[in-house]
Amino acid sequence: MAAYRQIDTYIHRGRAIRRLVVLYDNIEDIISEYDRREEFATENPHLDLSELETTRDQDRLYSSFQEFLIFLPWMKKIILHCDVNELEDICKQLRKGADGARGDDTANLKQDVVVWLTDLFHPIEPPLRSTTKDDRGLVHDITGKLICPAEYNWVLQSVKDKVRDRDPLYLITAHSWPLFLYENYVFDQTDAEQGLFRSTLLVKAFKFLFTSPSSVRDIEENGNGQIPTRRRGSSTHKTATKKHVASILGLKSVTPRSIAYTAVQVRFALSSAGSWCNVDGDFDYIQFYNMIVDFFEVIPGNAAKKRVDDLLLWWNWVFGKNRPIILPAAVINKSSVARLAAQRAEKEVQSP
Repeated sequence: MAAYRQIDTYIHRGRAIRRLVVLYDNIEDIISEYDRREEFATENPHLDLSELETTRDQDRLYSSFQEFLIFLPWMKKIILHCDVNELEDICKQLRKGADGARGDDTANLKQDVVVWLTDLFHPIEPPLRSTTKDDRGLVHDITGKLICPAEYNWVLQSVKDKVRDRDPLYLITAHSWPLFLYENYVFDQTDAEQGLFRSTLLVKAFKFLFTSPSSVRDIEENGNGQIPTRRRGSSTHKTATKKHVASILGLKSVTPRSIAYTAVQVRFALSSAGSWCNVDGDFDYIQFYNMIVDFFEVIPGNAAKKRVDDLLLWWNWVFGKNRPIILPAAVINKSSVARLAAQRAEKEVQSP
């Protein structure tokens, strides 16, 4: 009986992995990358780990391992001390929970995204159905517009025809950001970063997946995808006492990989694909997920880092209703408590 309870525990804890750690790579692969780097450090004690030659794929795996330990910290001890067969069995149970959670999210989002689209783009003709995806993707003007590469002008009938006909110059691939990621669903050709990852649809999906379906109501619907605002609470609105998904998973602030996971789920919900797939026509979901992760993790300089930090701060403001917002160090350092601590220390140095 105890063994069954332990298996159930691993399955339950595994539900965080696809959502917060890695959507596509195997758990064993991220552990193997950790082992490879540990082996290098052991065999080359005089060298820094940064001197190990790596590819971006390997670096991404290692970042996944670091996220893995944030949300499943107890796994470090298991990795270090259990035998290969035991570790393999534990990974199997974790993977079962991880894939199960991903499947649940996919099924639930399939239905609710229709409600949001109807509210955001009312009236929708013809109406979208929540029970089937046959009328989504490029078949429908609204979903077609949202999954269309942002640089294509979907408004033009000639563009729609070329996209639907798979014209080589108008393919839908993961080399382009789909329009649904952008604030107002508008793309600025001169500044492709402007408004990226700030759409109302993306925020609604995130709230749905990581807080609760009812929390989606906190996002004001304005019909054109503007930066969402949170509704003011009313005396008649009761605060839910049930723990949100984020609390259960240990997610205290919005992370790049949780945004990437949400974006993939939304993109799939908008498509006409009937079952979960890695490739949909010319669109590679694995590449799409990795491109989003790399946007946040591969930063060219300080200016870009500030924009990424500002974007995550914005996300945490949206996400932070009814929960503490994680303040960045720059804000904390300017607080009166931090100032007082610094001034007290300075006075100690100055005193005889």
